[in-house]
Amino acid sequence: MPDALYRLTYDATVEDAVDASWRLANRTRAFRRQLKINVVCAGVGAGIVLFAAWMYIVGTSPLNIMLGGVVAMLFGMVFAAIFVRVFEKEIRKQHRKVVAEQFGGKPVLQSELELRPDAVWVRQAGMELLFPWSVCTAIQNNPGDIEMNFAPGICVVHNRHFSSPAERQAFIETAQRLLKEAPSRDATAAR
Repeated sequence: MPDALYRLTYDATVEDAVDASWRLANRTRAFRRQLKINVVCAGVGAGIVLFAAWMYIVGTSPLNIMLGGVVAMLFGMVFAAIFVRVFEKEIRKQHRKVVAEQFGGKPVLQSELELRPDAVWVRQAGMELLFPWSVCTAIQNNPGDIEMNFAPGICVVHNRHFSSPAERQAFIETAQRLLKEAPSRDATAAR
């Protein structure tokens, strides 16, 4: 086991896990495509229902058809814009239930993270993950957290897990240095 250049111990909450999982899912084309399909279908469906009701109520003259079509399209777009927010909130709520069940009813899980010369090591609930620097695609210094993206995977460390801004700064500087020193993806693939 390589020596850790940086070690962090913290309590991960259900919300931390849901947030990381949500970010990971949103990076996939499959998830974004499914979300888009649901939103478009809801908007089109709402527009069709309104158009049918409009035609039933006011009749089918050419002017009513044209006016009903325009109103139905606008309604469908507004409905889709509202639906996407409600739908994402519902998906996240259901996802939270799944993650909470995985936490076994515990509010937090003791977590450990090490920045090692070859990888980011994480242990949570007895499970260990190793994210090699050679597959790290980005380190994002967000206002509320540090997000390290891997192909595949994600590691998110929220600001509250650091004891001070200086500790957070030391963490990100170490992570960025280790990423720069890591062998490139191409070199790793050639081995």
